[in-house]
Amino acid sequence: MAALARELPRRRLRRGVPLAPFTTFRIGGPADLLVEVASAAELAAAVMAARRHGVPYFRLGLGANILVGDRGFRGLVIRNRAAGVELLPEPGGATAPAPPRRLRAESGAVVYPDLVDLAIGYGLSGLEHYAGIPSTVGGAIWQNLHFLSPAPRRERTMFIAEVTVEAELLDAAGERRSARPSPGAPSAIRRWMPSRASGRSSRRSPGSAPAG
Repeated sequence: MAALARELPRRRLRRGVPLAPFTTFRIGGPADLLVEVASAAELAAAVMAARRHGVPYFRLGLGANILVGDRGFRGLVIRNRAAGVELLPEPGGATAPAPPRRLRAESGAVVYPDLVDLAIGYGLSGLEHYAGIPSTVGGAIWQNLHFLSPAPRRERTMFIAEVTVEAELLDAAGERRSARPSPGAPSAIRRWMPSRASGRSSRRSPGSAPAG
């Protein structure tokens, strides 16, 4: 544990931190180590360091849909604050400046309200279906975030994979790889999840208006 701690950013590393303030249920005992990462590169580095030293680790986003016991977590909790966002033009489009048609976000970016509001502000559709659901991008991809939509009839379930172009994942060898949902089978992206997501994902809508 001490050897791992020496490889982590000292200013953002804490010991014996109660996890309750970082979960929506406000419960949870202390983690042996907690480090905050601010980019996809830092997230990948922390994961790989924990793997090298054989220390159990857990990636923590908004802390929704999880329960932490009073005994806490024996190992490293990586609080994912990698929230970089880019607005991109349509691939292969004109070289002249054009309105954004896609949104690329790091895995710690908050889906609602941050990305939903940003996408709507630029006229991008898709993420508005997940308004009100607490999740980071990484958590949304991992669980294939879903909700009954579109409004007002809400006739079917809308999965986040339907507005996802690709996700960049960290594999067991430490390589960052891109994965895409299969057409007609958006849940297929989950096949990559055991490799553990590391960083960015691109999103667009399945129709003519690419998503944020």
